Amino acid sequence: MTHPDIVENLRKYVPFSKEEIQAFYDVAKHANFKKNEVLVETGQMLSPFIFIRKGCLMTYFTDEKNFNHVIQFGLDKWWTGDLNGFMHGEPSIYTIKAMTHTEVWMLDKEDFENLCKNQPAFEKYFRVIFQNSLVSHQKRIIRNISFSAEDKYLTFVKNYPKLELLIPQKYIASYLGITPEFLSMIRRKLAGKP
Repeated sequence: MTHPDIVENLRKYVPFSKEEIQAFYDVAKHANFKKNEVLVETGQMLSPFIFIRKGCLMTYFTDEKNFNHVIQFGLDKWWTGDLNGFMHGEPSIYTIKAMTHTEVWMLDKEDFENLCKNQPAFEKYFRVIFQNSLVSHQKRIIRNISFSAEDKYLTFVKNYPKLELLIPQKYIASYLGITPEFLSMIRRKLAGKP
């Protein structure tokens, strides 16, 4: 059984045939996760590559002081995962957690490689996905090193207009690289409150 929204998303970059789409469903594993359920734990081997059909996932790194640094939020129709762990078979350095009830389709490394080998259209599709991801991460690096905290927050709200309603402020602050208190101050200032 295929899902029209997933098919539409896959065909956004490549004109897949029905057979090629079916090849994805033949190997991808479907799963649902409850809010706050962990999909990938730090140190886990064999991290999957995850397509989010519905919901929100948060990827974070925990430092030696046990502080969580939010790396990414993944939303509907996004791919996410610990790409280093996935591609190189190394233990994950991230934790990936469901911030809402989340429905996903996951590929393990072997199925990913076979899908790309046996269905060359997926090789092109994932190349486009990885290119777009690299561009997005480069833009985020520029924002992190050159934008003011207020400009980072305004860009976040513009790029993720509904996310603020789903995610606790402390995680948004971590993503922006500021404290929750400073984020509160920015929000009050923008709202015109003292």
